[in-house]
Amino acid sequence: MSSTALDTAPESAARPPRWRRVVTNTSFQVLVAAVAAAVFGIVAPEAAAGTKPIATAFIALIQMLIAPIVFLVIVTGIVTAGGMKAVGRIAARALIYFEIVTTAGMLLGLLAVNLFQPGSGVAPPQDASDDVSSYVKGGAHTSFGEFLIGMVPDNAVNAFASGHILQVLIFAVLFAIAVVKMPAAVRDPIVDGCTRLAQILFRMIGMIMLLAPIGTFGAVASTVGKYGPATLTALMKLVAVSALALAVFVFLGLGLVCRLAGFSLFRLIRTLRRELMVVVGTSSSEAVLPQLMERMEEAGCRRSVVGLVVPTGFSFNLDGVAVVIPICVVFIGQVYGIPLTFADQFGLFLVFLLLSKGTAGISGSAFITLANTVAATALVPVAGLALVLSVDRFLSLIRALTNVLGNAVATVVVARWEPGGLDPEAAAPALGFRPKTVQGV
Repeated sequence: MSSTALDTAPESAARPPRWRRVVTNTSFQVLVAAVAAAVFGIVAPEAAAGTKPIATAFIALIQMLIAPIVFLVIVTGIVTAGGMKAVGRIAARALIYFEIVTTAGMLLGLLAVNLFQPGSGVAPPQDASDDVSSYVKGGAHTSFGEFLIGMVPDNAVNAFASGHILQVLIFAVLFAIAVVKMPAAVRDPIVDGCTRLAQILFRMIGMIMLLAPIGTFGAVASTVGKYGPATLTALMKLVAVSALALAVFVFLGLGLVCRLAGFSLFRLIRTLRRELMVVVGTSSSEAVLPQLMERMEEAGCRRSVVGLVVPTGFSFNLDGVAVVIPICVVFIGQVYGIPLTFADQFGLFLVFLLLSKGTAGISGSAFITLANTVAATALVPVAGLALVLSVDRFLSLIRALTNVLGNAVATVVVARWEPGGLDPEAAAPALGFRPKTVQGV
């Protein structure tokens, strides 16, 4: 046997066949599970409606690890970044970016709903109104002062127990600053321990993600089983206009941002394809928060940037929510024959600019934000929420996809903005990064 054959034989023997790689790919498994769940929901709707606890349990497994992962990544990131000065610079740049992009998203949503008028000729569904009361109760108006007080944890343990990401973030920043001020003999073991714990938790996330097809099956089957296949066509105008507005926002808006920052949106989507498939199945952006943080580090973003931008972005930079919620409010007004003037919509814009902050990334929380907005503006009937609830599962899907992509783009942009925040060697294959094409970013 030739030396060439000897050299290549072990490699070819170890490499599994292509069909096996496809079958064992998580993205493929999630897709198959979604299709099977849709069929099951149509064939046996009553049984399928009872599978929702499967999806809830899968998301709960991930939520169990979000708070400690956010804490550990932020602490190690801030300490390695060098303290408060770097943290303040990254946070300021991130917040400036968040405000610009979410404002553009809201204006785009208002433009789309006024241009296409999706509310004309739509009748309220009969099977969704009973579920609205719980959302309206949860959507009680919160003042700006109450929002600020809610950001500050009065009990660190409770912040972790309740999964309040903003409170965990504030506690982690204070803890990290205290660690930075400690002598190296004390600081180094703490940082090393946090780094190792983070590695363990990310390994646990990898184990949980093996259950993603099962979680997807439960989510899709319960949705189709509860509302039936007719839900796929009910209120099609609202879903279609929202999807169109989000597509324009992603491929034109975020695409332009990516181009100015010197990387490819499509390469980023390819890098995040596994995470995006999980979002498609669960309709939850928070279900992939830990994986997104890990993936952005692998793509070359410095940990200090990832640790601050990604968790903060899931409260302050939910681009999908920013685009869709104004569409829904004006849509309700159109259905009930209540024209909203320019002044009304400008007031809606200002109110939502505040109420959208601090929204959690879990599935369904955006509907509470919608209830908040309807209650605060009093422009449209609260009963109109039943219109949106009947198709909110599908709106949640496209919102969540946009939220994940928006925060991924924000992380790369802030990393690009921060000196030494992006590793060109890692970013080139993952993001198509072209540092020489960008000037002054």
